[in-house]
Amino acid sequence: MYKYRLHYLRDNQDSNIKNYRSDTPVNAGDVIEPGDGNYYYVISHQALKTGIRLTLSKSAESPQEAILLATQYGDA
Repeated sequence: MYKYRLHYLRDNQDSNIKNYRSDTPVNAGDVIEPGDGNYYYVISHQALKTGIRLTLSKSAESPQEAILLATQYGDA
């Protein structure tokens, strides 16, 4: 099991999910759904002392829309 901390670049709210677990590794360019019903494009991942942080783009209602929004915002 892979554990990640989430950093929201475009959707920074207190209600955002802070952690994400996955059975497979997550890389930049992937789209994830952390459990809030929205999809996020993964801009980057960084190895920090406290774990791996994923930086996410704008939330979307589908994986395809997440990729499109990331492209429009210049994140992809």
